[in-house]
Amino acid sequence: MTTCLSCGGDRLARVRPYRFVSRRGGGREVFGAPWLVECARCGLVQAEPRPSPDALTRYYREDYRKGGLHGADVADPAAFPRDNLFYFNRGRSIAELAAAHVTASRPRVLDIGAGWGHLLHALAERFPGAERHAIEYSRVCVDHLTAIGVTVDTRPAEEVLPAVRGRFDLITLSHVLEHLLRPADALRLMRDALAPGGVLYVEVPHIGRDALRRHADHRWAPRFDEPHVTFFAPDALRRLVAAAGFTELFCDTAGPRYRYISGLRFRLPPLRATVAGMLPKPVFDYLRGQAATSALRVQDREPEFYEYGGDRIWIRSVWRGG
Repeated sequence: MTTCLSCGGDRLARVRPYRFVSRRGGGREVFGAPWLVECARCGLVQAEPRPSPDALTRYYREDYRKGGLHGADVADPAAFPRDNLFYFNRGRSIAELAAAHVTASRPRVLDIGAGWGHLLHALAERFPGAERHAIEYSRVCVDHLTAIGVTVDTRPAEEVLPAVRGRFDLITLSHVLEHLLRPADALRLMRDALAPGGVLYVEVPHIGRDALRRHADHRWAPRFDEPHVTFFAPDALRRLVAAAGFTELFCDTAGPRYRYISGLRFRLPPLRATVAGMLPKPVFDYLRGQAATSALRVQDREPEFYEYGGDRIWIRSVWRGG
């Protein structure tokens, strides 16, 4: 019997079919043909049926960053951290929020799903003596993290956390929880891996009822469900994390506001990404560096990354361990 990944409830109602970004292979081979279903008890939305753990791990190791996806086209240790200003802004805005709740002066930090390490870099700016650790699957990201001095473990968090030596003052989970097949179990392991008074930071896409049932759009928010397993509104996130034994310090929507577009426009390829994909990379890089295209680029500081409340594209939360 299918049950809710948060509360274990068995009253799950179909919402709509899963939306894929891949036309063939990749996510379609991993996920099959799932639906999004909503729990009547706690409001969590999840994909059913779910992929196997092995298939999902292979997907992240091999396919997730393939073809320049998710920042792989500009990742450059020589230009880090401004090699990707989107991740640079997100790392700094998260560090600003989370650091205010960290009591240790030289914290031991673990970033689960660290990507390119922009958040760890931003935290090190605030805590120069921080000990930085990461859990990361993607091979290109592991190489990048190692090059910038981060200690990386490539095993699943479910294997790493029970065996960790020493506890962490801060664990960060930015755009990772929605990918996990057993989020409640993973959160309990994180609680046990925190030092007394330690802090957990969780950020997920904000997928409320409007964003599920209408055609929500923003260039910094994914249009499609792939490869997410769970989909959160703020109350559903609160219930899941609190049930794992955490005390809420902060939880709110963040980032740019959603806009809603027609179903026809949603199904058409995004114009900017389509044009960029048609250009040879040297031409694209040249145009991206011109003054005339500055309005299309992420700036060194994007104010929307630091704005909260309302129908925004992310949910940010800070929690104290039990």
